[in-house]
Amino acid sequence: MATALLRLGFRLIAVTGFGLLALPVATAFAAGCVVPSDAFVFEPKLPRTVAALSAGGTVTIVAIGSASTVGRAAGGPDYAWPKQLGVSLAKEFPKAKISVVNLGKARQTAANMAARFAKEILPLAPALVIWETGTVDAVRGVELSAFRETLQSGLAQLRAASEVMMMDIQFSRRTHIMTDFEPYESAIREVADVNDVPMFPRNELMRYWSESGAFDYTVEKKDEQQAMARRLYACIGRALAEFIARRPHAEGSNP
Repeated sequence: MATALLRLGFRLIAVTGFGLLALPVATAFAAGCVVPSDAFVFEPKLPRTVAALSAGGTVTIVAIGSASTVGRAAGGPDYAWPKQLGVSLAKEFPKAKISVVNLGKARQTAANMAARFAKEILPLAPALVIWETGTVDAVRGVELSAFRETLQSGLAQLRAASEVMMMDIQFSRRTHIMTDFEPYESAIREVADVNDVPMFPRNELMRYWSESGAFDYTVEKKDEQQAMARRLYACIGRALAEFIARRPHAEGSNP
């Protein structure tokens, strides 16, 4: 419980924006694409997945989520963060045979995704499942209690067969003006904490990159939006690989 409280406290500080920019930077993936050195400190690790990768085994990772998992803004799955995660993990663990399966589908709620677990995920016997969710539920106004129950039951189903990582909602000032995402963000954090499941802090990282000037999420031209999304997903894929491995990368390394 103490660990969960520490993790929650760190996240609340980061989400409010106090203290995050002052954190020392340990990792740079591209120009300005950096991750604060303490960003992942309070998250549980993924020992079975890392052991399999380190042993050079065959490792299947499944990513399930909505439009951002599909990579629609970047031009499709070849530029999405699951693809970029596979590329980065292959560099980190060159002896392992890594397959990152992208089961993302646009406009899916957490309940829509959970209904697919038994038929689409469990038969693959993945070492790790990355569950990105919350955006569609918030936009559609899904009842928070129902959202939490879906997260809880979905995690129980997945954890019976594999390690699991949660991924929270993307950060965007424009969409946050129109939709109140914070209750759903909080629900994801709380369920992850209670179940001692690692949550990749995508929202915090994207906010950090915005406030540090690394990314401008407000670009208007379609080609600029696509270029930004491709670079963003490359950065997220690289950060995910570090999150899984928990190994520092050299300053100036490219995604």
